[in-house]
Amino acid sequence: MTSSNSRVQATGNELAVTGLLSRRSFTISRSTALLGLSLLALTTAWSGATSWYILRKDDLAARLISRETSRQYAYEDRIAALRADVDRLASRALLDQDGVEARVGEIAMRQAELESRQSLVNAVAESLQSAGIGVSQAAKNPLRQRMIKPEEPVRASGVTSFAPFASGKPTPAPETLPLRGAGERSAPWQSGEIEEPVPPAKRVAEALIQLDQSIERSSATQLAALREIDKTLGDTQKTLRSALAETRLDTDKLAVATPVPKGVGGPLVPVNLDASAGPFEATLSSLQPRIATVFRLRSLVEQLPIRRPLAGELELSSNYGYRADPFTRGAALHTGMDLRAEHGAPIRATGPGKVVTAEYSGGYGNMVEIEHAGGITTRYAHMSAILVSEGQTVAAGALVGRVGSTGRSTGPHLHYETRIDGDPADPNRFLRAGDKLAGQL
Repeated sequence: MTSSNSRVQATGNELAVTGLLSRRSFTISRSTALLGLSLLALTTAWSGATSWYILRKDDLAARLISRETSRQYAYEDRIAALRADVDRLASRALLDQDGVEARVGEIAMRQAELESRQSLVNAVAESLQSAGIGVSQAAKNPLRQRMIKPEEPVRASGVTSFAPFASGKPTPAPETLPLRGAGERSAPWQSGEIEEPVPPAKRVAEALIQLDQSIERSSATQLAALREIDKTLGDTQKTLRSALAETRLDTDKLAVATPVPKGVGGPLVPVNLDASAGPFEATLSSLQPRIATVFRLRSLVEQLPIRRPLAGELELSSNYGYRADPFTRGAALHTGMDLRAEHGAPIRATGPGKVVTAEYSGGYGNMVEIEHAGGITTRYAHMSAILVSEGQTVAAGALVGRVGSTGRSTGPHLHYETRIDGDPADPNRFLRAGDKLAGQL
C-alpha cells in the first residue's frame, strides 16, 4: 500500500511539473532575432567556404606550384642570360688583352729599333766631333729610358693594365686623397653630376697611342738630326775642297802619303743598310760616302802647313816673288815671305812634320827646316834661337824658335818659306787655305 501510494504520488508530481512547463512562454526581441540570424548566416558561410576550400585545395596548390615553377624558370633564364653576358664580356676582355699585348709587342720592337738607330746617330755624331766637325747637341742626345718592357705582362683590364709604363721613384701617399677629376673640372660641381668611369682597356689604349706618337716624334727627330749632319758634312766638304784648291796640290798624291792613325783596330764588321727600308736608312746610307770623303779631305788638310807661323796679324815686309834685293838693289827672286816681328817673338810650326835641319845656314842665319807630307817642306830663317833639334817630330803649332836677325838680314823678322819637292812655292797659297779653315783646325 505504501509502495502504491508512492508511485501514485510520484506520477502526480511529474504531471504537475509537466503542466507547469508547458504553460511557460518566452518573448524574443527583434535585435536578438537579427543577431541569431546573422550568426547563423556567418556559420553557414564559414561552413560553405571551408567546404569550398577543402574541395579546391588541390587546385590552389597546383596553381601555386605552377607559379613558383614559372618564377624559377624566369630566374634561371635571367641567370643564363647574365652568364652569357659575362662570358661575352670575358671573351671581349681576352680579345682586348690579346690586342693590347700585340700592340705592346709592336711598340717594344719599334722602340728597340729606335734605340738601335739612335746608337748609329750617336756613333756618326761622335766620330764627326772627334774629327773636329761640329754637330748640334740634338744629334747626340740619347733616348729616354725604355718605357716598354716585353718581359712584363700586360692586361686590358684592372690595375695591371698600366704595368708596361715606367713609373718614377715610389713616394708616400698624401694625407688627404684628392677627388678623381678635381683638377680637371673647370666649373663647380653640380648636384646630380655623375662622371662615367673610363674603362681600363680604353685607358691602356690611349696610353699606347701616346707612346706610339712619342716614338713617331723620336723617329722624326732622328731623321732631322741625320739631315742636319748631312748638311754640315756638305758645308764642311765644300770648305775643305775650297781650301785645298788654294794650295794647288795634287790631292791624289797627298792621299797616298796619308799616314794611318795609330792605336786603333779591330775586326771589320760592316753595317749593312737597306736604303729602300725607309727615309732613315736612305739618309744614313747616303751619308757614308760623304763621311768618308770629308774624313779623307780633313786628313789631307791636317798634314799641310797652313797655320800661321806667328801669333796675331801678320805684318808683311816683303812678299814672295821677284823684288829688288835689299842689299844689292838688283832684281832677285825672293823664295819666301818676310814677316816683321819683335825680337824674340815665338815662331811656331805651321804643320806637323819632322825636323830635317836645325842649324846656322849661310844667308838664312839660324834656320829650321821641317819636312811635311807629300814632299812639302817649310823653312824658318833669321831666328835668334833654335828650340828644336834635327830628327825631332813636331806637331802643328809647336814652338821651333824665336824671331831674330841672323844671317843676311836688315832687322828682326821671320823669313818663312815653303817648298814642294825642293822647289820654292808661294807660302800665301797655304796661308789662304788656313784662313778659310780658321776655327775648324
